[in-house]
Amino acid sequence: MALFVGGLLLTRSGIASWEGFTGGWQAPKRIHHWITTAFRTPEWERRWWALKITAWGIVAFRYTVYPLFLSDRIVAAPDQLLSHEKDALQMLAFSFMFPLFTRWIQPKECLLERLEGRTLRAMASRTLANFNAASALAVLLYTALSMFSPNDVRVLPALAVTIGIATVVATHKMWTRYRKLCTQAHKNIQILIRVLEKPAGGIENQSAIQDAWDVVELDLRTRADTGYGFGARFVPEKVTAALGEALETTWKGLPGHQEARDQAITDLQKILDVCARRIDSVA
Repeated sequence: MALFVGGLLLTRSGIASWEGFTGGWQAPKRIHHWITTAFRTPEWERRWWALKITAWGIVAFRYTVYPLFLSDRIVAAPDQLLSHEKDALQMLAFSFMFPLFTRWIQPKECLLERLEGRTLRAMASRTLANFNAASALAVLLYTALSMFSPNDVRVLPALAVTIGIATVVATHKMWTRYRKLCTQAHKNIQILIRVLEKPAGGIENQSAIQDAWDVVELDLRTRADTGYGFGARFVPEKVTAALGEALETTWKGLPGHQEARDQAITDLQKILDVCARRIDSVA
């Protein structure tokens, strides 16, 4: 795993140096042009996207069922402590890497059109990551207890039940938080759209747009799958920044403010439609 991650980092960091080194070469330019014209077409983009989603689904399914078979393996060979530790470390590595992998495969275009799928994949990846992390913790605890007292193998069922309950509670809380975020964002976006649809003009209207956008921006920048500094934002930062620029153009009355206002309302309506499917006023 360390070699694999290190190879990815070296590849990513070496791309810029390689492009600078080969900037004056004609052959690489022709090869790059051929690759661009041959493979960066809408058809190949769809194929690449389908391949990424398939890979994501295979990995997700594999680590959904992986922890479920650990109890049978542990019961069958309780003395294989080194093997159990390797299983635990593998699940811990998955819990850290899978959300990052999910973020990497997310679409880089049509961000608003694919917003719902983007968010649901982030939530599903975080759920699987939490489940594997909890299972890894249970296996590590079992291994530690078995090393000090081999007779404590009977604690495995209790650990499995405890981890199962903890995973269900954490998952329920995370999805409840997501529904609350959608409900709150839906209400605040509606207020902003109503303000934008009012006749423009006057300092009061400008101030109302700014105040409404400040509230909506907090919702859009909130992490959907966690309450901490890591995780996937509810709306990609690129979309939030574009909305902020359009609304700033609108309330300042700069050239093109009418087009910017119409585009902002269109984008906000797309986010509103995504939130409407997850409204839960009693969450």
